Amino acid sequence: MSQDTITIREELVKKANALIPKLRERAQETEEIGKMPDATLADLKREGIINVFEPKMYGGYQENMRTFTEVVTEIGRGCGSTAWFVSLTNIRGFMASYVFGKQALDEIFIKEDAILAGNFKPIKIDIKKVDGGYYIKNAKWPFVSGCLHADWLYFGVPLEDDNGEMEMAIIVVPREEATILDDWNVMGLRGSASNSVELEDVFIPEHRVSLDRLASKGYYTADELKDIPVYRTPFVPALTLSIVAPALGLAKAAMDLQMETVKKSHIGNTFYDKQSEAPITHFQIAEAQLRIDSAELHLFRAVDMMDEYAEEGKEMNTMEIAKVKADFGYVNQLCKEAIELLVAGAGSRFAFNTNPLQRVYRDFTTMHLHGFITPSSLIETYGRVLCGQEPNTYFI
Repeated sequence: MSQDTITIREELVKKANALIPKLRERAQETEEIGKMPDATLADLKREGIINVFEPKMYGGYQENMRTFTEVVTEIGRGCGSTAWFVSLTNIRGFMASYVFGKQALDEIFIKEDAILAGNFKPIKIDIKKVDGGYYIKNAKWPFVSGCLHADWLYFGVPLEDDNGEMEMAIIVVPREEATILDDWNVMGLRGSASNSVELEDVFIPEHRVSLDRLASKGYYTADELKDIPVYRTPFVPALTLSIVAPALGLAKAAMDLQMETVKKSHIGNTFYDKQSEAPITHFQIAEAQLRIDSAELHLFRAVDMMDEYAEEGKEMNTMEIAKVKADFGYVNQLCKEAIELLVAGAGSRFAFNTNPLQRVYRDFTTMHLHGFITPSSLIETYGRVLCGQEPNTYFI
């Protein structure tokens, strides 16, 4: 790893860490308005927090997965919704750079600090081939995180091949060609702007369409980017990482908040004037911290493996991908257990919706339920491969 990479990482992580107090102050507003406040978006752009994967030829950092993960962790200590936005927006920049050619990238990144949002699986779509590209009569995608801030939208679409069979492709469309629905009324990650998006009567030119089976192998990657290590990172592990990346930050946020509380709050119906004096608190805090430490070890073991392979131009085999994804699932589970231990000592104040720890809990629970990082599924897949069975998923 070059000294430049370490320096850039340290700089970005330091900037992300410095935003924590502001993000905590704005967390309730972020929930209430269902998106990033203008001040937060301005801070993220000014500090380069949304340009981690953007190619250098467009003014970005084209940094690796370790830098990305450390940045998202710090943002997560400030605000879960903002961390989710930062994680998903950055990974769309990575994916666009990975799966589209120079012509499409020139369009996407012509605007400084371009923001992308998207989702792979539509819940309805009517699309057909036409001269020069594809025509979408109507389509809808749910959970398009960050869409209210996006300049471009990144979607998966099913296409019919020459044999009449279906295969998935990836498209990008300008934000102004889409309709964003007001349907993000949820328990947690309320400020992530994960609304549903519809397209109607939209033409997609050929250069903004890439077949998933080819895109995931870097077939479309621009010549200028083919030898850049980050764009050789395995596609599925990178996508999985983006979903679990906020977990460690949220667990650390819960620890930060509870440590402030135990030093000044009593335990009801006991003689303990401060929670920090009680043995039960000592056990809860220690057990939670050990789980956070373990989650960090698993997270960065997997992330560093991804970066090492990308640097060396090596391909991960099925066993290695299953192991990395199992690490991410285990991180998800460990962070959940840590947060639950901390909530157990939170007291009745936790019931208030404005309680910062409750917000962390709701944000984490919403993230934890995402099907792409379900601990049992990812761990089962790893166990199947260890036992010589085929994976029970296409996402390998």
